[in-house]
Amino acid sequence: MLSVALLLLGGLQLACVFLLRGAGPPRWCLALVGLGLAYDSIVFGAGAALGTGEPLHALSVGRFVAHALLTPLLLLWAARQVFHWRWRWAWALTGALIAWGVFADLVHLDLVPKHYAGTLRYAHAAPAGPPIPALVVSVVLLAAGILLWRRERWPWLALATVVLLFASAAAFAVPPLGNLGEAVLFAALVAATRRLAGQSPSSSWASVRVGGS
Repeated sequence: MLSVALLLLGGLQLACVFLLRGAGPPRWCLALVGLGLAYDSIVFGAGAALGTGEPLHALSVGRFVAHALLTPLLLLWAARQVFHWRWRWAWALTGALIAWGVFADLVHLDLVPKHYAGTLRYAHAAPAGPPIPALVVSVVLLAAGILLWRRERWPWLALATVVLLFASAAAFAVPPLGNLGEAVLFAALVAATRRLAGQSPSSSWASVRVGGS
């Protein structure tokens, strides 16, 4: 039952990616992240059907690669959509977090099969250290959400980030809660992008051209 719920969650995340069409220039960052999150949920949901072995192991490596390479792209979204940082500084911080994630999570990646409530996934053999890149991204998104709350009277990104933080902490005991928290945050990011694009369709692109020059 939980495996089916994870597969449905992956489908909903893919549907949110399609909602980014016409939502302004930052949409490609979110689209890549959304595809990575959907992939994660679908592989997690399909694990019990695939069983232990090389196919699931290889797909599971892709989950960790996607998190390390794609999660920091949310900084680009916040930088250009909310904070209007200069493009090169946003990319510099994003690149640093990607490098950190690759070194911390991928260089010595050691995965073993783990079962939970009828699901099967490959996860770290030993407890992993604090996910520093993900925590930095969460703090930046929380700040962006609070700014949108104050400036636009739109609290949902801030609240969704809080949900993600609690869900990520609870995921150590109940792993699927991590996927659920990520889905809630992604839906809020898509909604925020569409809202801001509808208010000012060209402002983000103009700021990219000026700030990135």
